[in-house]
Amino acid sequence: MAQSAIPLFKVFMPESAHAALKPVLESGRLAAGPQVSAFESRLSAWLGHPEVAALGDASGALTLALYQAGVRPGDEVIASPLACSATLMPIANLFARPVWCDIDPLTGMMDAGKIDGLVSEKTRAILVYHWSGDVADIAAIAAAAKKHNLKLVEDASEAFGAEYKSRRLGGESDFTVYSFYATKHISCGEGAALLAKNADDVKVSRRLRRFGIDGALLRLPGGDLNPHFDIPVAGFNFPMNEIAATLGIEGLRHADRIVALHRANGSYYEAALAGISGVRLLKRRKDSVSGYWTYALLAERRDDLMRKLVSHGIGVQRLHLRNDAYSCFGGVRQNLPGVGEFDALNIGIPCGWWVGTEDRAHIVKIIRSGW
Repeated sequence: MAQSAIPLFKVFMPESAHAALKPVLESGRLAAGPQVSAFESRLSAWLGHPEVAALGDASGALTLALYQAGVRPGDEVIASPLACSATLMPIANLFARPVWCDIDPLTGMMDAGKIDGLVSEKTRAILVYHWSGDVADIAAIAAAAKKHNLKLVEDASEAFGAEYKSRRLGGESDFTVYSFYATKHISCGEGAALLAKNADDVKVSRRLRRFGIDGALLRLPGGDLNPHFDIPVAGFNFPMNEIAATLGIEGLRHADRIVALHRANGSYYEAALAGISGVRLLKRRKDSVSGYWTYALLAERRDDLMRKLVSHGIGVQRLHLRNDAYSCFGGVRQNLPGVGEFDALNIGIPCGWWVGTEDRAHIVKIIRSGW
């Protein structure tokens, strides 16, 4: 497929990354080390959160979050089937089962009012997904989690820079995960971060991300392995490496500008696309600010609009497919009216830092001309 003139996604790679990578590549240390620690510190400061654990990818971070939330084989996790597969696969990887919750068809995200009827004695956690950078109804979902003594895990993979009540996401839930995959606002090539309401949970994550090893106790002062060392809890292999961390550090230098450009484009679309026949804008919360990974909207005769946009060189797609239809999750579409309505109409259009003022005006013009 030919490259779109205005792509839906584009990798941000600062020029400074080339020079920054050279000493790392020549250092002889490519596994987790000082660059990972530096990335954690800088990300922690930018997010305004005291503890951050850097990990190799978002699925690994979500696996750790769910594991630390107490999810074990045979347990259940309440989630929406409309999310990235990378969000939901960790449930299966822990040999647990997703219980599908319907969504608000005006937001694409979990309907908190439907949670009560899904809780069973096997339920351990709620996994909420922030669609395309928009912010879910965190307060209502958190209230449901508290009511049933469940852990709440947020996947903010698409919501870098998003805010809830003037704070960047990460302080309301038991665990929050960010992604630094290639096409996200800031890229490590592949990478993620895990935040937790309880700072001790982040420290546990740092051990579990590398086989459960406490690096401070593994070696004696002279460097030899400590013969009395113990691993009390078996862990995983989800660490970030030095190369990814270096890319993340360089990207974070531009985070304010990148986020501001996404927001500016999103705000423009909010006004410019209002009132167009066949277009329905999503309901975005007044107490939140979207990260606008893409600009998500609902369109009648969606496929016709997508074909028209593509014919004009504009990247567009439905963001995610229904996971309840996948064989690995049972292969049966559940009777979820909100999911069905949203799934039939949703698309994402380019909203990122690379979309200039002329680009976004062109996109709106094409949509306004009808399809």
